[in-house]
Amino acid sequence: MSNELRIDAVLKSIDVYGRLAFGGQCIAAMAILAAPMLLVTASIVPFAIWGDDHSEAIVVWLGGWTLALAVGAIGIGLGLFCWRWSGDWITEWPGYAVGFGFAIVADSALAYMLTSTPVPAYASFLIAAAGAFVAGVLVAGHLGGMRVLPEQREERQRALARRR
Repeated sequence: MSNELRIDAVLKSIDVYGRLAFGGQCIAAMAILAAPMLLVTASIVPFAIWGDDHSEAIVVWLGGWTLALAVGAIGIGLGLFCWRWSGDWITEWPGYAVGFGFAIVADSALAYMLTSTPVPAYASFLIAAAGAFVAGVLVAGHLGGMRVLPEQREERQRALARRR
Protein backbone atom coordinates (compact mmCIF):
# COMPACT_ATOMS: atom_id res chain seq x y z
CA MET A 1 0.00 0.00 0.00
CA SER A 2 2.90 2.33 0.74
CA ASN A 3 4.20 1.62 -2.75
CA GLU A 4 0.86 2.67 -4.27
CA LEU A 5 0.94 5.97 -2.37
CA ARG A 6 4.50 6.59 -3.57
CA ILE A 7 3.45 5.97 -7.18
CA ASP A 8 0.55 8.40 -6.76
CA ALA A 9 2.93 11.04 -5.37
CA VAL A 10 5.25 10.52 -8.33
CA LEU A 11 2.36 10.89 -10.78
CA LYS A 12 1.32 14.16 -9.11
CA SER A 13 4.89 15.49 -9.21
CA ILE A 14 5.13 14.73 -12.93
CA ASP A 15 2.65 17.53 -13.47
CA VAL A 16 5.04 20.07 -11.91
CA TYR A 17 8.27 18.63 -13.30
CA GLY A 18 6.72 18.14 -16.71
CA ARG A 19 5.51 21.71 -16.85
CA LEU A 20 8.89 23.09 -15.78
CA ALA A 21 10.65 20.78 -18.24
CA PHE A 22 8.47 21.97 -21.09
CA GLY A 23 9.19 25.62 -20.19
CA GLY A 24 12.90 24.81 -20.24
CA GLN A 25 12.52 23.05 -23.57
CA CYS A 26 10.87 26.16 -25.02
CA ILE A 27 13.94 28.19 -24.01
CA ALA A 28 16.18 25.47 -25.47
CA ALA A 29 14.24 25.64 -28.73
CA MET A 30 14.80 29.42 -28.76
CA ALA A 31 18.55 28.85 -28.60
CA ILE A 32 18.51 26.03 -31.15
CA LEU A 33 16.62 28.24 -33.62
CA ALA A 34 18.74 31.32 -32.88
CA ALA A 35 22.06 29.57 -33.56
CA PRO A 36 21.66 29.21 -37.36
CA MET A 37 20.21 32.72 -37.61
CA LEU A 38 23.28 34.09 -35.81
CA LEU A 39 25.57 32.04 -38.05
CA VAL A 40 24.01 33.39 -41.25
CA THR A 41 23.88 36.96 -39.92
CA ALA A 42 27.51 36.83 -38.81
CA SER A 43 28.51 35.54 -42.23
CA ILE A 44 26.75 38.25 -44.25
CA VAL A 45 26.42 41.49 -42.27
CA PRO A 46 30.08 42.24 -41.43
CA PHE A 47 31.19 41.90 -45.04
CA ALA A 48 28.22 43.92 -46.30
CA ILE A 49 29.10 46.76 -43.92
CA TRP A 50 32.91 46.81 -44.06
CA GLY A 51 33.86 44.74 -47.09
CA ASP A 52 36.62 42.16 -47.36
CA ASP A 53 39.50 44.54 -46.72
CA HIS A 54 38.75 45.47 -43.09
CA SER A 55 39.89 43.47 -40.09
CA GLU A 56 36.67 44.38 -38.24
CA ALA A 57 34.70 42.20 -40.64
CA ILE A 58 36.85 39.15 -39.89
CA VAL A 59 36.68 39.75 -36.12
CA VAL A 60 32.89 40.13 -36.13
CA TRP A 61 32.53 37.15 -38.47
CA LEU A 62 34.59 34.86 -36.23
CA GLY A 63 32.97 36.25 -33.08
CA GLY A 64 29.52 35.66 -34.57
CA TRP A 65 30.36 32.09 -35.48
CA THR A 66 31.69 31.47 -31.96
CA LEU A 67 28.55 32.97 -30.46
CA ALA A 68 26.34 30.89 -32.75
CA LEU A 69 28.12 27.67 -31.81
CA ALA A 70 27.93 28.51 -28.10
CA VAL A 71 24.21 29.36 -28.27
CA GLY A 72 23.49 26.15 -30.19
CA ALA A 73 25.46 24.04 -27.71
CA ILE A 74 23.70 25.68 -24.75
CA GLY A 75 20.32 25.06 -26.40
CA ILE A 76 21.07 21.39 -27.03
CA GLY A 77 22.45 20.96 -23.51
CA LEU A 78 19.41 22.60 -21.89
CA GLY A 79 17.06 20.60 -24.08
CA LEU A 80 18.70 17.32 -23.11
CA PHE A 81 18.73 18.32 -19.44
CA CYS A 82 15.00 19.16 -19.47
CA TRP A 83 14.14 16.08 -21.50
CA ARG A 84 14.91 13.97 -18.44
CA TRP A 85 11.83 15.27 -16.61
CA SER A 86 9.53 15.55 -19.58
CA GLY A 87 7.03 12.81 -20.12
CA ASP A 88 5.94 11.12 -23.30
CA TRP A 89 3.38 13.86 -23.81
CA ILE A 90 6.19 16.31 -24.58
CA THR A 91 8.13 14.04 -26.89
CA GLU A 92 5.27 13.63 -29.33
CA TRP A 93 5.02 15.94 -32.34
CA PRO A 94 2.38 18.32 -30.88
CA GLY A 95 4.70 19.09 -27.97
CA TYR A 96 7.59 19.83 -30.32
CA ALA A 97 5.38 21.93 -32.59
CA VAL A 98 4.08 24.02 -29.69
CA GLY A 99 7.54 24.42 -28.16
CA PHE A 100 9.14 25.52 -31.42
CA GLY A 101 6.15 27.80 -32.09
CA PHE A 102 6.73 29.56 -28.78
CA ALA A 103 10.44 29.73 -29.58
CA ILE A 104 9.82 31.37 -32.96
CA VAL A 105 7.56 33.99 -31.36
CA ALA A 106 10.06 34.63 -28.53
CA ASP A 107 13.02 34.87 -30.95
CA SER A 108 11.05 37.29 -33.12
CA ALA A 109 10.15 39.41 -30.09
CA LEU A 110 13.80 39.35 -29.01
CA ALA A 111 14.98 40.48 -32.44
CA TYR A 112 12.41 43.28 -32.44
CA MET A 113 13.41 44.44 -28.96
CA LEU A 114 17.11 44.37 -29.83
CA THR A 115 16.75 46.32 -33.07
CA SER A 116 13.75 48.61 -32.70
CA THR A 117 13.20 49.47 -29.04
CA PRO A 118 15.21 51.21 -26.33
CA VAL A 119 14.96 48.14 -24.08
CA PRO A 120 18.46 47.19 -22.84
CA ALA A 121 19.91 44.02 -24.37
CA TYR A 122 20.00 42.07 -21.10
CA ALA A 123 16.34 42.96 -20.43
CA SER A 124 15.37 41.93 -23.97
CA PHE A 125 16.90 38.48 -23.47
CA LEU A 126 15.31 38.14 -20.04
CA ILE A 127 11.85 39.20 -21.27
CA ALA A 128 11.91 36.87 -24.30
CA ALA A 129 13.21 33.85 -22.37
CA ALA A 130 10.81 34.42 -19.48
CA GLY A 131 7.91 34.77 -21.91
CA ALA A 132 8.75 31.49 -23.63
CA PHE A 133 9.23 29.72 -20.28
CA VAL A 134 5.96 30.99 -18.79
CA ALA A 135 4.02 30.19 -21.96
CA GLY A 136 5.49 26.68 -21.95
CA VAL A 137 4.65 26.10 -18.30
CA LEU A 138 1.09 27.37 -18.75
CA VAL A 139 0.29 25.40 -21.89
CA ALA A 140 2.01 22.16 -20.88
CA GLY A 141 -0.99 20.85 -18.97
CA HIS A 142 -3.20 21.23 -22.02
CA LEU A 143 -1.11 19.17 -24.42
CA GLY A 144 -2.67 15.90 -25.47
CA GLY A 145 -0.78 13.36 -23.37
CA MET A 146 -0.93 15.43 -20.20
CA ARG A 147 -4.61 14.61 -19.78
CA VAL A 148 -3.67 10.97 -19.35
CA LEU A 149 -2.14 11.61 -15.92
CA PRO A 150 -5.41 12.41 -14.08
CA GLU A 151 -6.98 9.33 -15.68
CA GLN A 152 -4.07 7.21 -14.44
CA ARG A 153 -4.49 8.64 -10.95
CA GLU A 154 -8.21 7.89 -10.92
CA GLU A 155 -7.58 4.37 -12.16
CA ARG A 156 -5.02 3.77 -9.39
CA GLN A 157 -7.42 5.13 -6.77
CA ARG A 158 -10.19 2.82 -8.05
CA ALA A 159 -7.79 -0.12 -7.91
CA LEU A 160 -6.85 0.77 -4.33
CA ALA A 161 -10.51 1.05 -3.37
CA ARG A 162 -11.26 -2.39 -4.86
CA ARG A 163 -8.45 -3.95 -2.83
CA ARG A 164 -9.88 -2.65 0.43
